[in-house]
Amino acid sequence: MNNIIKIAGSFEAVLAVVLSIATAASLFARYHWIFDTVANFRVQGLIAVMVLGGLALLLRDWWTFALAAALMLANLSMINFGSMDHAASATGRRPLRIVTTNVLTSNERHDDIIDELRLLDADVIVVIELSTKLAARLRESFQDSHPYQTIHEQDIGNFGIGILSRLPLRSARALPLAGCPLSLEVTVDDCCIIATHPVPPVGDIHFDNRNRQLKKLAAYVRPDLGRPRRTVVVGDLNLTPWNANFTDLLRSAGLRRAAPRWDFRPTWYARPAFPLGLRIDHVLISDDLVCTGFQIGSDCGSDHRSVCVTLHSRAR
Repeated sequence: MNNIIKIAGSFEAVLAVVLSIATAASLFARYHWIFDTVANFRVQGLIAVMVLGGLALLLRDWWTFALAAALMLANLSMINFGSMDHAASATGRRPLRIVTTNVLTSNERHDDIIDELRLLDADVIVVIELSTKLAARLRESFQDSHPYQTIHEQDIGNFGIGILSRLPLRSARALPLAGCPLSLEVTVDDCCIIATHPVPPVGDIHFDNRNRQLKKLAAYVRPDLGRPRRTVVVGDLNLTPWNANFTDLLRSAGLRRAAPRWDFRPTWYARPAFPLGLRIDHVLISDDLVCTGFQIGSDCGSDHRSVCVTLHSRAR
Protein backbone atom coordinates (compact mmCIF):
# COMPACT_ATOMS: atom_id res chain seq x y z
CA MET A 1 0.00 0.00 0.00
CA ASN A 2 2.83 2.39 0.84
CA ASN A 3 4.40 1.69 -2.55
CA ILE A 4 1.12 2.54 -4.30
CA ILE A 5 0.91 5.81 -2.39
CA LYS A 6 4.50 6.65 -3.29
CA ILE A 7 3.87 5.94 -6.99
CA ALA A 8 0.68 8.02 -6.92
CA GLY A 9 2.53 10.84 -5.18
CA SER A 10 5.32 10.78 -7.77
CA PHE A 11 2.81 10.79 -10.62
CA GLU A 12 0.95 13.66 -8.98
CA ALA A 13 4.14 15.70 -8.68
CA VAL A 14 5.13 15.12 -12.32
CA LEU A 15 1.61 15.91 -13.54
CA ALA A 16 1.51 19.11 -11.50
CA VAL A 17 4.80 20.30 -13.02
CA VAL A 18 3.79 19.41 -16.60
CA LEU A 19 0.40 21.14 -16.32
CA SER A 20 1.92 24.23 -14.73
CA ILE A 21 4.46 24.50 -17.56
CA ALA A 22 1.79 23.89 -20.21
CA THR A 23 -0.50 26.56 -18.77
CA ALA A 24 2.36 29.06 -18.65
CA ALA A 25 3.43 28.15 -22.21
CA SER A 26 -0.09 28.71 -23.54
CA LEU A 27 0.16 32.37 -22.49
CA PHE A 28 2.66 32.86 -25.32
CA ALA A 29 0.45 31.41 -28.08
CA ARG A 30 0.66 34.66 -30.03
CA TYR A 31 4.43 34.39 -30.42
CA HIS A 32 5.37 30.84 -31.45
CA TRP A 33 3.68 27.91 -33.13
CA ILE A 34 4.67 25.45 -30.39
CA PHE A 35 3.00 27.58 -27.71
CA ASP A 36 0.04 28.01 -30.09
CA THR A 37 -0.26 24.22 -30.33
CA VAL A 38 -0.14 23.87 -26.54
CA ALA A 39 -2.98 26.40 -26.24
CA ASN A 40 -5.06 24.47 -28.79
CA PHE A 41 -4.97 21.45 -26.47
CA ARG A 42 -6.34 23.38 -23.49
CA VAL A 43 -9.42 21.17 -23.14
CA GLN A 44 -7.24 18.08 -22.83
CA GLY A 45 -5.21 20.03 -20.27
CA LEU A 46 -8.35 20.78 -18.29
CA ILE A 47 -9.18 17.08 -18.19
CA ALA A 48 -5.68 16.40 -16.88
CA VAL A 49 -6.13 19.17 -14.27
CA MET A 50 -9.29 17.45 -13.03
CA VAL A 51 -7.33 14.21 -12.75
CA LEU A 52 -4.69 16.08 -10.75
CA GLY A 53 -7.32 17.56 -8.45
CA GLY A 54 -8.94 14.18 -7.88
CA LEU A 55 -5.61 12.56 -7.13
CA ALA A 56 -4.72 15.35 -4.71
CA LEU A 57 -8.01 14.80 -2.90
CA LEU A 58 -7.33 11.08 -2.58
CA LEU A 59 -3.86 11.76 -1.21
CA ARG A 60 -5.12 14.66 0.93
CA ASP A 61 -2.47 16.86 -0.59
CA TRP A 62 -4.15 20.24 -0.11
CA TRP A 63 -1.35 22.30 -1.62
CA THR A 64 -1.55 20.35 -4.87
CA PHE A 65 -5.35 20.53 -4.77
CA ALA A 66 -5.09 24.31 -4.46
CA LEU A 67 -2.68 24.33 -7.43
CA ALA A 68 -5.14 22.27 -9.47
CA ALA A 69 -7.94 24.69 -8.62
CA ALA A 70 -5.75 27.64 -9.67
CA LEU A 71 -4.82 25.92 -12.94
CA MET A 72 -8.49 25.16 -13.60
CA LEU A 73 -9.50 28.80 -13.14
CA ALA A 74 -6.55 30.08 -15.17
CA ASN A 75 -7.34 27.84 -18.14
CA LEU A 76 -11.09 28.49 -18.01
CA SER A 77 -10.40 32.23 -18.11
CA MET A 78 -8.64 31.78 -21.47
CA ILE A 79 -11.54 30.02 -23.20
CA ASN A 80 -13.87 31.79 -25.62
CA PHE A 81 -17.18 30.18 -24.77
CA GLY A 82 -20.01 29.76 -27.24
CA SER A 83 -22.96 32.14 -27.54
CA MET A 84 -26.17 30.23 -28.14
CA ASP A 85 -29.29 32.34 -27.69
CA HIS A 86 -32.91 31.67 -26.80
CA ALA A 87 -35.45 31.92 -29.59
CA ALA A 88 -37.06 34.82 -27.70
CA SER A 89 -34.06 37.00 -28.61
CA ALA A 90 -34.69 36.46 -32.34
CA THR A 91 -36.97 38.33 -34.72
CA GLY A 92 -39.76 36.72 -36.67
CA ARG A 93 -37.74 36.86 -39.90
CA ARG A 94 -37.04 33.63 -41.69
CA PRO A 95 -34.00 31.92 -40.09
CA LEU A 96 -30.87 31.14 -42.09
CA ARG A 97 -29.41 27.67 -41.75
CA ILE A 98 -25.71 27.30 -42.69
CA VAL A 99 -23.45 24.25 -42.76
CA THR A 100 -19.68 24.24 -43.15
CA THR A 101 -17.82 21.01 -43.83
CA ASN A 102 -14.16 20.26 -44.51
CA VAL A 103 -14.55 17.16 -46.66
CA LEU A 104 -10.80 16.37 -47.06
CA THR A 105 -9.60 16.65 -50.66
CA SER A 106 -8.57 12.99 -50.88
CA ASN A 107 -11.85 11.69 -49.39
CA GLU A 108 -13.71 9.50 -51.90
CA ARG A 109 -16.88 8.94 -49.83
CA HIS A 110 -18.83 11.43 -51.91
CA ASP A 111 -22.17 9.65 -51.47
CA ASP A 112 -21.87 9.92 -47.68
CA ILE A 113 -21.02 13.62 -47.92
CA ILE A 114 -23.99 14.34 -50.17
CA ASP A 115 -26.34 12.27 -48.00
CA GLU A 116 -25.33 14.19 -44.88
CA LEU A 117 -25.69 17.57 -46.58
CA ARG A 118 -29.18 16.63 -47.74
CA LEU A 119 -30.07 15.43 -44.25
CA LEU A 120 -28.86 18.67 -42.63
CA ASP A 121 -31.01 20.61 -45.12
CA ALA A 122 -29.13 23.91 -44.78
CA ASP A 123 -29.96 26.99 -46.82
CA VAL A 124 -26.28 27.65 -47.47
CA ILE A 125 -23.66 24.89 -47.85
CA VAL A 126 -19.98 25.74 -47.48
CA VAL A 127 -17.52 23.04 -48.57
CA ILE A 128 -13.84 23.28 -47.62
CA GLU A 129 -11.07 21.26 -49.37
CA LEU A 130 -13.31 20.83 -52.39
CA SER A 131 -11.87 18.61 -55.13
CA THR A 132 -12.77 18.63 -58.82
CA LYS A 133 -14.57 15.27 -58.62
CA LEU A 134 -16.68 16.23 -55.61
CA ALA A 135 -17.43 19.63 -57.12
CA ALA A 136 -18.94 17.93 -60.16
CA ARG A 137 -21.06 15.69 -57.92
CA LEU A 138 -22.28 18.63 -55.84
CA ARG A 139 -23.22 20.67 -58.91
CA GLU A 140 -25.33 17.80 -60.18
CA SER A 141 -26.79 16.70 -56.85
CA PHE A 142 -27.82 20.17 -55.66
CA GLN A 143 -28.64 21.90 -58.94
CA ASP A 144 -32.36 21.85 -58.12
CA SER A 145 -32.33 22.46 -54.36
CA HIS A 146 -29.32 24.84 -54.25
CA PRO A 147 -29.03 26.34 -57.73
CA TYR A 148 -27.04 29.43 -56.69
CA GLN A 149 -23.43 28.30 -56.61
CA THR A 150 -19.92 29.71 -56.57
CA ILE A 151 -17.33 26.95 -56.71
CA HIS A 152 -13.53 27.10 -56.81
CA GLU A 153 -12.37 23.49 -56.74
CA GLN A 154 -8.73 22.48 -56.27
CA ASP A 155 -7.06 19.08 -56.29
CA ILE A 156 -3.62 20.11 -55.05
CA GLY A 157 -3.06 22.06 -51.86
CA ASN A 158 -6.34 21.35 -49.99
CA PHE A 159 -7.70 24.88 -50.43
CA GLY A 160 -10.66 24.47 -52.76
CA ILE A 161 -13.87 26.13 -51.53
CA GLY A 162 -17.45 26.00 -52.74
CA ILE A 163 -20.67 27.71 -51.64
CA LEU A 164 -24.08 26.40 -52.68
CA SER A 165 -27.24 28.29 -51.73
CA ARG A 166 -30.95 27.64 -51.80
CA LEU A 167 -31.46 31.41 -51.75
CA PRO A 168 -30.30 33.82 -54.48
CA LEU A 169 -26.79 35.23 -54.15
CA ARG A 170 -26.88 39.01 -54.39
CA SER A 171 -23.11 38.96 -54.86
CA ALA A 172 -20.25 36.45 -54.93
CA ARG A 173 -16.52 37.02 -55.14
CA ALA A 174 -13.09 35.93 -53.96
CA LEU A 175 -11.78 38.11 -51.13
CA PRO A 176 -8.76 40.27 -51.94
CA LEU A 177 -6.53 38.95 -49.14
CA ALA A 178 -3.12 39.19 -50.81
CA GLY A 179 -0.72 36.33 -50.17
CA CYS A 180 -3.41 34.16 -48.49
CA PRO A 181 -5.31 31.05 -49.60
CA LEU A 182 -8.67 31.60 -51.27
CA SER A 183 -11.57 32.99 -49.24
CA LEU A 184 -15.05 33.47 -50.72
CA GLU A 185 -17.66 36.09 -49.88
CA VAL A 186 -21.33 35.85 -50.80
CA THR A 187 -24.36 37.93 -49.88
CA VAL A 188 -27.59 36.06 -49.15
CA ASP A 189 -30.51 38.45 -48.55
CA ASP A 190 -28.70 41.09 -46.51
CA CYS A 191 -26.34 38.63 -44.81
CA CYS A 192 -22.64 38.56 -45.71
CA ILE A 193 -21.13 35.07 -45.53
CA ILE A 194 -17.36 34.59 -45.74
CA ALA A 195 -15.85 31.11 -46.18
CA THR A 196 -12.17 30.77 -45.35
CA HIS A 197 -9.46 28.16 -44.71
CA PRO A 198 -6.11 29.38 -43.34
CA VAL A 199 -3.08 27.11 -43.50
CA PRO A 200 -2.32 24.71 -40.61
CA PRO A 201 0.11 26.54 -38.25
CA VAL A 202 2.85 23.90 -38.17
CA GLY A 203 6.24 25.60 -38.24
CA ASP A 204 7.10 29.29 -38.05
CA ILE A 205 6.23 30.12 -41.67
CA HIS A 206 2.77 28.54 -41.63
CA PHE A 207 2.08 29.94 -38.15
CA ASP A 208 2.81 33.45 -39.42
CA ASN A 209 0.77 32.84 -42.59
CA ARG A 210 -2.29 31.67 -40.67
CA ASN A 211 -2.15 34.62 -38.29
CA ARG A 212 -1.65 37.04 -41.17
CA GLN A 213 -4.74 35.72 -42.94
CA LEU A 214 -6.84 35.98 -39.78
CA LYS A 215 -5.67 39.56 -39.19
CA LYS A 216 -6.46 40.54 -42.78
CA LEU A 217 -9.85 38.87 -42.52
CA ALA A 218 -10.64 40.69 -39.28
CA ALA A 219 -9.62 44.02 -40.82
CA TYR A 220 -11.84 43.33 -43.83
CA VAL A 221 -14.84 42.29 -41.76
CA ARG A 222 -14.62 45.25 -39.43
CA PRO A 223 -12.74 48.18 -40.98
CA ASP A 224 -14.42 50.56 -38.52
CA LEU A 225 -16.71 50.41 -35.48
CA GLY A 226 -19.78 50.61 -37.71
CA ARG A 227 -19.36 47.04 -38.90
CA PRO A 228 -20.09 44.16 -39.05
CA ARG A 229 -23.77 43.93 -39.87
CA ARG A 230 -25.29 40.46 -40.35
CA THR A 231 -21.86 38.99 -41.03
CA VAL A 232 -20.97 35.30 -40.80
CA VAL A 233 -17.46 33.84 -41.06
CA VAL A 234 -17.33 30.07 -41.55
CA GLY A 235 -14.72 27.42 -42.22
CA ASP A 236 -11.76 25.49 -40.93
CA LEU A 237 -9.72 28.15 -39.11
CA ASN A 238 -7.00 25.74 -37.91
CA LEU A 239 -7.40 27.35 -34.50
CA THR A 240 -9.33 26.47 -31.35
CA PRO A 241 -11.42 28.86 -29.21
CA TRP A 242 -9.08 28.20 -26.27
CA ASN A 243 -6.28 30.16 -27.92
CA ALA A 244 -5.24 33.83 -27.59
CA ASN A 245 -5.05 34.12 -31.39
CA PHE A 246 -8.75 33.20 -31.54
CA THR A 247 -9.47 35.85 -28.91
CA ASP A 248 -7.66 38.41 -31.07
CA LEU A 249 -9.74 37.43 -34.10
CA LEU A 250 -13.04 37.82 -32.26
CA ARG A 251 -12.09 41.16 -30.76
CA SER A 252 -10.65 42.62 -33.96
CA ALA A 253 -13.53 41.47 -36.16
CA GLY A 254 -16.30 42.11 -33.64
CA LEU A 255 -17.63 38.55 -33.92
CA ARG A 256 -18.92 35.85 -31.55
CA ARG A 257 -18.85 32.06 -31.64
CA ALA A 258 -22.07 30.44 -32.79
CA ALA A 259 -21.97 27.39 -30.51
CA PRO A 260 -23.32 26.18 -27.16
CA ARG A 261 -21.45 27.71 -24.22
CA TRP A 262 -20.20 24.44 -22.73
CA ASP A 263 -19.78 22.39 -25.89
CA PHE A 264 -16.14 21.31 -26.18
CA ARG A 265 -16.63 18.49 -28.69
CA PRO A 266 -13.92 18.31 -31.36
CA THR A 267 -14.58 18.70 -35.08
CA TRP A 268 -11.15 17.47 -36.21
CA TYR A 269 -10.26 13.86 -35.43
CA ALA A 270 -13.53 13.54 -33.52
CA ARG A 271 -13.16 9.80 -33.08
CA PRO A 272 -13.67 7.88 -29.80
CA ALA A 273 -10.24 6.27 -30.11
CA PHE A 274 -8.49 9.61 -30.68
CA PRO A 275 -8.64 11.70 -27.48
CA LEU A 276 -6.63 14.58 -28.94
CA GLY A 277 -9.29 15.88 -31.33
CA LEU A 278 -9.66 19.65 -31.68
CA ARG A 279 -12.49 22.14 -32.31
CA ILE A 280 -11.13 24.01 -35.34
CA ASP A 281 -14.22 24.29 -37.59
CA HIS A 282 -16.27 27.35 -36.72
CA VAL A 283 -19.17 29.65 -37.44
CA LEU A 284 -18.59 33.21 -36.20
CA ILE A 285 -21.37 35.80 -36.22
CA SER A 286 -21.86 39.53 -35.73
CA ASP A 287 -23.80 40.86 -32.74
CA ASP A 288 -26.95 41.50 -34.77
CA LEU A 289 -27.34 37.76 -35.35
CA VAL A 290 -28.28 35.07 -32.83
CA CYS A 291 -27.63 31.35 -33.01
CA THR A 292 -30.57 29.19 -31.91
CA GLY A 293 -29.46 25.83 -33.30
CA PHE A 294 -26.14 23.98 -33.43
CA GLN A 295 -25.19 20.54 -34.71
CA ILE A 296 -21.95 18.63 -35.33
CA GLY A 297 -22.17 16.12 -38.16
CA SER A 298 -21.19 12.48 -38.46
CA ASP A 299 -18.21 10.64 -39.96
CA CYS A 300 -18.29 10.98 -43.75
CA GLY A 301 -14.72 9.87 -44.44
CA SER A 302 -13.02 13.17 -43.65
CA ASP A 303 -10.78 13.93 -40.68
CA HIS A 304 -13.27 16.73 -39.93
CA ARG A 305 -16.94 16.84 -38.97
CA SER A 306 -19.43 19.34 -40.34
CA VAL A 307 -20.87 22.17 -38.25
CA CYS A 308 -24.44 23.34 -38.89
CA VAL A 309 -26.11 26.36 -37.26
CA THR A 310 -29.47 28.10 -37.37
CA LEU A 311 -29.20 31.89 -37.34
CA HIS A 312 -31.78 34.64 -36.79
CA SER A 313 -31.68 38.41 -36.78
CA ARG A 314 -31.49 39.73 -33.22
CA ALA A 315 -34.62 41.39 -31.87
CA ARG A 316 -34.08 45.03 -30.93
